Amino acid sequence: MHLLLLSGGAHPYSETTPIMAGFLESAGHTVDVSDFAFELNVPSTDGYDAIVLNTRRSSGSNNDFSEVQRKNLAKFVSSGGPLLSIHISPDSSPDWPEMKKITGGGWVSGTSNHPPFGRFTVNIKNPGHPCATGLNDFEIDDESYCDLDIQPGIDVFMTAMVEGVERPMAWTHEYGKGRVFNTSLGHAGVSMRNPSFQKHVLNGVDWATSGS
Repeated sequence: MHLLLLSGGAHPYSETTPIMAGFLESAGHTVDVSDFAFELNVPSTDGYDAIVLNTRRSSGSNNDFSEVQRKNLAKFVSSGGPLLSIHISPDSSPDWPEMKKITGGGWVSGTSNHPPFGRFTVNIKNPGHPCATGLNDFEIDDESYCDLDIQPGIDVFMTAMVEGVERPMAWTHEYGKGRVFNTSLGHAGVSMRNPSFQKHVLNGVDWATSGS
């Protein structure tokens, strides 16, 4: 698959994006990395089989999605284009409510939170989900997100018990005709090097593109 990997913003993307591009390429995918999202300046992204968001585009900053880029991203997915959203990516363009509808929810600045970075157990909530294929419960060094925006109708397949509450960690849903995979995991390099992290993302690519 030919993947467009959008990166950049206030997170350690200089560390995590090369790791992500590396394991995607090792799985046989072709990956184009873009920090500026110029590829979304035109209505057609037909050259890509899927878009992967490993980015945080902040409102009012020089890396925020422009109005044209927002429109074209929504059109790409709603028309059947597969999307994978990683970690804090759903908080991109926080003044744009459609972003959460596209990703199925995610981090909300000023509302969402997490305990200090550390090791915790991720539980496979739905072993029969295609994105959980080949996975068992696993430990990861990462941020365990709490109090996320959760959109109606998402299919949660991974959770974690955080401070006594079961929290969604990864889910899928559809936006228009497009399949969307979202994971809250993936803050740091050590997180992305975790074999189970990589496996669930690769499963996500397979699942999202199989419906396109």
